[in-house]
Amino acid sequence: MTAPETEPTRDELLAMAYVDGELDEAARVEFDARLRAEPALLREVSELRQFGVIARQVAPPEPMDYEWERLDKEVLYGGSQRLGLFLIALAAAGFALLGVITIWASSLEPVPKFLVGALLLGLSLVFLATLRGRLRTLPHDPYTEVRR
Repeated sequence: MTAPETEPTRDELLAMAYVDGELDEAARVEFDARLRAEPALLREVSELRQFGVIARQVAPPEPMDYEWERLDKEVLYGGSQRLGLFLIALAAAGFALLGVITIWASSLEPVPKFLVGALLLGLSLVFLATLRGRLRTLPHDPYTEVRR
């Protein structure tokens, strides 16, 4: 039987942030000083660094960087992705509108018409809100510049 997982301590979180290079300059200097004075903390940082090395060795090989760069430069690659997303959005909006018109013109009772219409309208609103949110936050996404 394994021991139950516990929340990481503040020192463990700081060690993880230190290894990942996420500490600001003042916090990093303070943590460096603690590493010199606290062998247990130094051991924790060493173990975390070893995990990183092991993870890189176990991970499947990534495509070659030059292949990704070549793909990024191709007009067809980027253009087809943008065109595909546009067509998906257009089809989703068209199907939602077609569904509302079809339900409205059908011989269903008013309550089922309302429920199906509300469902289609709700799905459309969720889709549009998600799309709008993604487009508005895209310039602030820290991972847009991350290279594989």
